[in-house]
Amino acid sequence: MKKIAFIRTGGQTGVDRAALDFARENKLSILGWCPKNGWAEDMPTAPGVRAIFPELQETPSDDVAQRTRWNVRDSHATLIIDPRAASSSDGTSVTAQMAKEMQRPLWVVRNEKSASEIVAWLMMLGDELTLNIAGPRASECTEAYQIAKRILGEAVRLLEEVEARGNTTTIRNPNDESEENDPKFLEALKVVIKEGRVSIASIQRKCDIGYNHAGKIIEWMESMGYISSFDETSKRRVLITRELFLKRYGSLD
Repeated sequence: MKKIAFIRTGGQTGVDRAALDFARENKLSILGWCPKNGWAEDMPTAPGVRAIFPELQETPSDDVAQRTRWNVRDSHATLIIDPRAASSSDGTSVTAQMAKEMQRPLWVVRNEKSASEIVAWLMMLGDELTLNIAGPRASECTEAYQIAKRILGEAVRLLEEVEARGNTTTIRNPNDESEENDPKFLEALKVVIKEGRVSIASIQRKCDIGYNHAGKIIEWMESMGYISSFDETSKRRVLITRELFLKRYGSLD
């Protein structure tokens, strides 16, 4: 997988542990800072979580906040999986705070329905990413591990679909026939986002273009990971969110 080079996390129970298990099961490289002596709530004595994940490194301090800060610092982006929006999770709150302070890309999701948002977000961040994954521990959210595993599984499945189509988000040669040089591309993308569906007829009508032109634009959207390929019901899903569109292209008006 060219999009994600390393999964980084702190080794705690819950979301952290789900990310580590998922990475190992899917042959993704693991990195991460854990507290001194490898402390985790289910493995409180040395070597702690490093007994099962020796790839992790100990911080000098046993303060879990240092582990949290360093994992954000040493990653390209941070994904928080927070099934219950757990306000009691200090570590999750610190993660979000540190990502904002360090101006690192941050995305927060709740359930499997958000997997497409993760993919659209990742497609805007470049390749060979070190992705920090964080969220509540098991004592804060008993279902955190299972939900995180399902979210990651669906996100990676969608990401592999996009990569298999040879997706690229880089600006192409200005002499190329591409979406970057088509004045109707953004207009059509706005239609798709506002309607929440992909309709060639709607794009034709609202952008005042022909059938073949609309079809080519839809192909570009798919190649960029903005929409899915046809699903089992012969429909396409909109993967790019309003927020991601605004970050890259500006106003939807």
